[in-house]
Amino acid sequence: MISRASDARPDGAGGDYTARPPLPNLLVPIDLRDAAPTAPSLFALSEGRRIARAAGATVYAIALAEGELAPETVSRLGRAGADKVLVCEGAGLDAPALDATHGAALLAAVERVSPLLVLFPAGGAGLSLGASLAARLGAAFAGPADLEVTEGDGPLPDGVGRVFVRFWAAGRTSYRRLDPVDVERPVVAILASSGPGGPAGDADIDVDVISCGPQPPHGIEPVASEPDDGAQIPLAHALVLVDPSLGPAFLAQLRAGAPAGVAVADAAQDLAAVTAAAPEVLICVGAVAAPPIATPRARVALVLPGGAEPPGARTGDVVWRVPSDVAPDALARQIGEALTSLTRERAP
Repeated sequence: MISRASDARPDGAGGDYTARPPLPNLLVPIDLRDAAPTAPSLFALSEGRRIARAAGATVYAIALAEGELAPETVSRLGRAGADKVLVCEGAGLDAPALDATHGAALLAAVERVSPLLVLFPAGGAGLSLGASLAARLGAAFAGPADLEVTEGDGPLPDGVGRVFVRFWAAGRTSYRRLDPVDVERPVVAILASSGPGGPAGDADIDVDVISCGPQPPHGIEPVASEPDDGAQIPLAHALVLVDPSLGPAFLAQLRAGAPAGVAVADAAQDLAAVTAAAPEVLICVGAVAAPPIATPRARVALVLPGGAEPPGARTGDVVWRVPSDVAPDALARQIGEALTSLTRERAP
């Protein structure tokens, strides 16, 4: 069912947001590419659904678009975990998201549904919209982050919630944990990584549409767009780092055999993208010391050819020793099986 609201503030202006207590609503801004939700957006919805029961939250998917969403798009958002879809319609909102062009529209949509948590997908519009949205709301900001749910069904002390947002401090030497209930204000967070997700909800969900009106003058015009071969590395659910001494052919074959949601990177050439990554599973192949990039929930594994010893101080949660002449396709299959096992072990 689609309903339209007529009382949205087109300029994005609102009252004193911090004076209103946040409701248990979890909002996920959706990145659209060719009118379809991106894989990280669907994963963010599945993460929202994972914690919704513990938080007693309703999961909203928020889409900024020039017109109505296609029925199949709405169904995909519902299956991924959304309870409802909120569409903010306005001219120019199909363009790549920038704060100058989309910030007011996003604020109008967020103010429609008071959030406990605004959860941006990894690697998308959150990089340009997240911090400014938090500033406008008077909210706490965390990114890159992941989500933790407390165990048990018993009562909690006053001022303590069941959902926490965890994010690395500068230098990745430690991490911090935010409790939206304890800080008494919303939290705007950007997920650290993406993953395969999975069916979590119902395809038949309601859609609310608000008119965001004309956007304020900004004078911004896209000039060019080029694909980035390393763009998927920071979004990967699992990351395989390969010793460059094993050769480009070995790296190419591993990439060809990598399962969905897995990025394979050269430990030297892809260093910039690897530094921005926060995978849930990190596998180092060959003489590669595990860098401090994983989230607090990550599993780390080392694949050591022949009789090699683990490089660096960190030995990993799992160590596999393989023959020095192992074929790349066989190693790719073994990595796929190991990823399945490690992911199953860390699933909530």
